[in-house]
Amino acid sequence: MIVRKLMEDDLVDAVRIIALSFERELIAIFKDVDIARDIATEFFRVNRDGCYVAEEGRVVAFAWLIKEKPKIFKFLKSQMSFFDGLRSYILLRFFLRRPKKGEGFLVFIAVSPLRRGSGIGTRFMNEVVSIARSEKINTLKCMVPAEGDALIFFKNLGFEINGIFENKLAEKYFSCRSWVLLCKDLSA
Repeated sequence: MIVRKLMEDDLVDAVRIIALSFERELIAIFKDVDIARDIATEFFRVNRDGCYVAEEGRVVAFAWLIKEKPKIFKFLKSQMSFFDGLRSYILLRFFLRRPKKGEGFLVFIAVSPLRRGSGIGTRFMNEVVSIARSEKINTLKCMVPAEGDALIFFKNLGFEINGIFENKLAEKYFSCRSWVLLCKDLSA
């Protein structure tokens, strides 16, 4: 498996993996998965910093690691009407945390559904952690639903619970009221 930065030629496969992995969330945010695909393709075409893919003949996993909060509202307004852009931004803000100095925030990691359970996610995440360390990130955080496989996946990788958030808006749009902020110390 090769882990590398996202290139423009990877966009179709990377966005397909996002759409398959987060279809419910994307429909809640953008009202339509095809619109979400188009917007994600354009966004990652010009915002590839912190984007990494795992490749085994083709792209099989995609992750986005940020060191500062992306300026996404202006982009969404350019792609959608003002009100749809604002609505989407408000929902996305829940997932886009502002890292402090020395921190990184993993917005998502997505593995192709056909490749799940094969260890790719674990190997890919270990590489992302190594990349974060090389970029002088001392603490890596991510947000996952309180129920489900994601919490177990990250805890098995050494992430610890840093906080629990109850959010009625998240419950309404993402079918989960409780979300867990996980943290991994990379300084050791």
